[in-house]
Amino acid sequence: MNKMSVLVVDDNEIDRYILSRQLKENGIEDIFEQNDGESALSFIAQHENNVRQYGDKYPPVVIFLDINMPIIGGFDFLEKFSTLREELSLESCVIMMYSSSEREEDKRRASKFSFVKDYLVKGDLTPEILKEKLAPFMTSES
Repeated sequence: MNKMSVLVVDDNEIDRYILSRQLKENGIEDIFEQNDGESALSFIAQHENNVRQYGDKYPPVVIFLDINMPIIGGFDFLEKFSTLREELSLESCVIMMYSSSEREEDKRRASKFSFVKDYLVKGDLTPEILKEKLAPFMTSES
């Protein structure tokens, strides 16, 4: 069994559902969801409470982040998360962009953040590709 928790940040309920199903197909059951960057940052900022409430399921190992969202979009999230990540010592937490945008400009912009480890295009993502992308972050549970 693979042990890993993730956070899905996307304003589209259908996209969150599809990704969550693909994650579950890969044995990942601990999935947190937020529907915009602001609520996701607020969730992460509640670090102490989350550790008490979720134990070793928190913090998430990977955050799947959409770009186009209301309130705080993906790129603004990355800026704010960069500071929060350092303040809360969340170096083990990485981001995979999860967007419908195939624009090279968006891919380059995201790659400027060292903690962004991949850029996944929603329509192209399959459970098999997801398994391959997550493999470096998975730990085995005995």
